[in-house]
Amino acid sequence: MHTHKTLTAGILLVALSAGGMAPSQAAEEVKKGVLIVRGGAANTDANYDKEDRDSNDRLQGISILCASRNNQTAAELVQTDRSRAWGNYMTGSSTTVINYGGHVVMDPLPQNPNHCLINGLTLGQLKGLWH
Repeated sequence: MHTHKTLTAGILLVALSAGGMAPSQAAEEVKKGVLIVRGGAANTDANYDKEDRDSNDRLQGISILCASRNNQTAAELVQTDRSRAWGNYMTGSSTTVINYGGHVVMDPLPQNPNHCLINGLTLGQLKGLWH
């Protein structure tokens, strides 16, 4: 009979073998000073209605774009996302997210190589960082 730990280890091994993320492939954190972009009216409550929250009511997995080079403009960054047509968008900085205690992590997608995620900020903090 398998113990809970053995069963869990077996499931983890199967997931890793099937192409899951290995511990050494953890998401890369974005450093301070990087331009970030979010679509829509990013300073409104409605922009985050469907987002996940942790047990401390901090939002998780907020989809954004992160500049891939220092001199990249917001308009150039939006053009790198071939997964959708962008309308209105707002800009901010990874510095603000990090200073608030949140994290910005790289999350490239097949049609969106500059896709990133914000984790660990409250709704008020998120709404206050966009221009």
